[in-house]
Amino acid sequence: MTKTHALKGSPMRTDENGDPCPSTLGEYRDLCAAIGGEDCEAVTILDSRISQDSDGRNAVVIVPDSQMRFLLLLPLLQPRGRLLAVGP
Repeated sequence: MTKTHALKGSPMRTDENGDPCPSTLGEYRDLCAAIGGEDCEAVTILDSRISQDSDGRNAVVIVPDSQMRFLLLLPLLQPRGRLLAVGP
């Protein structure tokens, strides 16, 4: 039996290992808020992107989950407004 996504009835998005993963900006935002709290920089970034997209929280993420995790990991660990630069 194929799992379907609750919003659109389409096949559920999976990561590189075949495990279910978030498929919308809102789902990634909720996950980041649950892990890092509402005041983490990742939530701020996702809130900004959600406000710019016509689909809002339901905007579908098309990049692989591994890229989203890479993009959000450092901001997830930082308090709002305190994102540290990476590099020399």
